[in-house]
Amino acid sequence: MVRVLHELSALDGGGDARLIYEYYSCMDKTKVHFDFVIYDFYENGLLEQPLRDMGCTIYKLPQIKKDRKACLNGLEKVIKEGNYDVVHSHRGGRGFFVMYYAKKYGIKKRVVHSHVANESVSFMKKMLNVVLSKIAKMFATDLFACGKDAGIYMWGKNSFDKGDVSIMTNAITIDKFGFSQDVRETKRKELGVDDKLVLGIVGRMTDQKNYPFLFRVYKEVLKVRQDVVLVVVGRGLQEETIKAYARELGIEKEILFLGLRDDVSELLNAFDIFLLPSLFEGLPVVLIEAQANGLKQIVSNTITDEVDITDLIEYLPIDEGEQQWVERINAYKNNVAERNTYSQKVAKAGYDIVVESKKMQNFYLS
Repeated sequence: MVRVLHELSALDGGGDARLIYEYYSCMDKTKVHFDFVIYDFYENGLLEQPLRDMGCTIYKLPQIKKDRKACLNGLEKVIKEGNYDVVHSHRGGRGFFVMYYAKKYGIKKRVVHSHVANESVSFMKKMLNVVLSKIAKMFATDLFACGKDAGIYMWGKNSFDKGDVSIMTNAITIDKFGFSQDVRETKRKELGVDDKLVLGIVGRMTDQKNYPFLFRVYKEVLKVRQDVVLVVVGRGLQEETIKAYARELGIEKEILFLGLRDDVSELLNAFDIFLLPSLFEGLPVVLIEAQANGLKQIVSNTITDEVDITDLIEYLPIDEGEQQWVERINAYKNNVAERNTYSQKVAKAGYDIVVESKKMQNFYLS
């Protein structure tokens, strides 16, 4: 059996954590075993117990900015004593400490993975990221990314063009995310939105997801029509600040804040339009899920066009005001009758996790 240690920030509802959970769910547990090292952003991440139920050990360490010594000592101890064959960090350049310890203690396969592209940061932070990514590359044996843009952004065009970067597809469980009219009716009734145009977002409540812009768009839509509701699924470190902004705009009571949910695949059926005005992304797995559900999506033009695998995504700018977004939402035409045709389109595009998980399993075993 090959023992793999994954490093992630947290095991909550975030895209990278859900992705690894779904990948492992499809793998042969007699051949590959996953453990995790994460940090104390959340007391109990959504996916921690389900992974423990699958036999995984989860090591939770203090964030390095809280207690540098305890964090690094903990990392070193886990890697030194864990008897791992593979160490796989999902933190891009910030995984350099894990890569260093993995090399120090003779781990033969050391994977560092980029899930981010075109991050909106200051010049100094960008230079720091360049340095960290170079250090991580020094200690890693394999470079991974969720897509071309994320690979070039983190590991450089030269490395990508030479074929030094492998792509781990942000695949999904196709059947789970296919559209269901029955589930749509049940969820819309449950949420009390039967007669509404339902706008939805699934995303951590952080600056990256650009919630203030989304709320301003929604406020303008409300001026035109009252048969509309915004549903927000997720939590995050900026949750209170984000909700306070909605309150400041006078629309907090017009938003359904659902928090962290384990029924995202069902909730997507209830949505009419998925909105994602992110400042930056890698290749958002939630947009693959939404496409499998046949859901119309309006997203920021900062997001890679690699994710556009159907005719459902429309890209709009976020630096030219809210009006274009408002107009496109108000121009929405119901496509419910066609939504159940999209899951197979997504599968044919190479995003079936049953297929892709076998490729990753073979990589770990090789």
